[in-house]
Amino acid sequence: MELVIVYLLVNVLVGLAACFFGKKLFYLMLGLLVFLGVFSLATANADNSALSFVIAAVLGVVAALLSKYVYKAGVFLVGFVAGAALGFVVTMLMPSEASNFLWVIVLVAGLLVALAAVHWSDLAVRLGTAWTGASFAVPSALAAATAFPEMSELVVSENANATFSALSRFIEGDFASANGTMILVCTIVLAAVGAFVQSRQKA
Repeated sequence: MELVIVYLLVNVLVGLAACFFGKKLFYLMLGLLVFLGVFSLATANADNSALSFVIAAVLGVVAALLSKYVYKAGVFLVGFVAGAALGFVVTMLMPSEASNFLWVIVLVAGLLVALAAVHWSDLAVRLGTAWTGASFAVPSALAAATAFPEMSELVVSENANATFSALSRFIEGDFASANGTMILVCTIVLAAVGAFVQSRQKA
C-alpha cells in the first residue's frame, strides 16, 4: 500500500512542479533528463558491477552539468519528450490497429514538436514543461481516484522496483486504454492552466 502511495505522489508532485514551474526549473529538469538518459544508456551497455554503476553515474552527472551550456539542445530534448507524450496520448484515441505504429507516431510527434520548440524556444519551454508535467500528473491522479484498489493488488512484497514497474505498466496500459479520453481532456486543461501560470511568472 505504501509503495503505491509513494509512486503516485512522486508522479503527481513532480508532474505538477514541471507543469506550474517548468520554466523556472528548466535547467534542473534538463539536467535530470540528461542524467537519466546518459545513466540508462551507460548501464544498458555494461555489466551489473558496482563499478559500472559508479562510472554511469559520473558520466550522467558530467553530462547534466554540461547540459546548461547547450540550451537549444535542451529545448529540443524537452520538446521531444512533450511531443512523444502527445503522440502516445493521441494513439490511445485512435483505432486499435494504430497501436502497431505506436513508436512511429511517438517518434514523428516528438521530432515535430522538438523542431518547433527550437524555433519558438521561450514559448516552447512553457508549453513543453506544462504539457510534460500534466501528462505525468494526470494519469496518476486519475488512477489514484478511480483505480486505487486495482493498483494495491499489483504490489510485490518487499520489491519496490517490481512494484513500480507493475504500476507503470498498469497506468500506461489497461488504465490508459480504458480512460484515454478523460486523460487527454484533463491533461489539456491542466497543461493550459500550467502554461498560463508560467507566463505570469517573472523570469
